[in-house]
Amino acid sequence: MRRLLTVLSLFVASTMLIAAGPEESIKEAGAGWRQGAIKQDKALLEKYLAEDLVYTHGGGQKQTKAEYITSVLSGPSHYKAMEPSDTKVRVYGKTAVLWGLVDVTPGKGETYRTRTLEVYTQNASGAWQMSQKESVRVPVK
Repeated sequence: MRRLLTVLSLFVASTMLIAAGPEESIKEAGAGWRQGAIKQDKALLEKYLAEDLVYTHGGGQKQTKAEYITSVLSGPSHYKAMEPSDTKVRVYGKTAVLWGLVDVTPGKGETYRTRTLEVYTQNASGAWQMSQKESVRVPVK
């Protein structure tokens, strides 16, 4: 009986994991790199940003992973907060697209809103990393 309960418990747990899908892991990766940028945490940025990252800012500036990390770690924090909203995710195998709005509170200046599009890829160890980011400023309503 105990063995049957164990097998049943494992089956239910695995069914729940399959049903949940990778969307939450992708949203966690998005939250992870944002926290890395806010806290100027190189380890988090390294973990959640893909080696071939192309990061395009709302003003059109394009950076590689190394350039973005160097920029974030230099001087005082560029960001006080980044609050995502209306986030959606679509998964295409080992690639996923995340989009939505992000209210950005910079280290200096006024909060602004961006519409963001992020592409995530699943690496060899199964972790999701951001490989492409595009954003554009939009009015706050």
